Amino acid sequence: MTGAAAMPRFLVLVTGYAAAGKTTLAPMLASELDALWISRDRMHEIVYSGWEPEHPALTSPTYDPQVGGSTFREGAVVWNLFLWMLQRVTTRLSVVADTPFNHDWNRTMFAEAAVRIDVPIVEVALVGDPDVLLRRARTRAASGEVHEIKARFSVRPDRYLAGPYRPVLHDDRVVQVDTTDLDQVDIAGMAASVRDVLQR
Repeated sequence: MTGAAAMPRFLVLVTGYAAAGKTTLAPMLASELDALWISRDRMHEIVYSGWEPEHPALTSPTYDPQVGGSTFREGAVVWNLFLWMLQRVTTRLSVVADTPFNHDWNRTMFAEAAVRIDVPIVEVALVGDPDVLLRRARTRAASGEVHEIKARFSVRPDRYLAGPYRPVLHDDRVVQVDTTDLDQVDIAGMAASVRDVLQR
């Protein structure tokens, strides 16, 4: 991250539905912006892997970690870790962080934490054809290459088909990027758009 300390610090949130390309594009964007990449998914995997022999969700047909009254409230644990890292790391470095905002409660948690993040924040909201993203999510879940919890709970047709992804920040701080075809995404162009918003 050459030169990152000399640049004005910032936080870029890469958001969107599951399989929109957050984990694929965020590290590339971080490299382009000379920033540190923080992945909420990695924290999610660590928290959900800390069960022996396996997490209850993998054996219970009725368990749903995304319900507000979740027995173990792992989602809140993950978000507390994620937000704590954003608050601490942005005091020293610029950060690109990828995460979905798929519940009102995690939007509320972020809004409360954002007032303590003393750097400009820009959101890169990944959008795309709902049918394509849903197919991508199903293919990924069946691949065996993602965490079992993510594979089980990220394929939610009700979310994809309910409407477009709703960014967490105000429109003037949001860059929308169509990721229907991930291979066609222009990382340099995305970074330029982020810089434009930061300059404003």
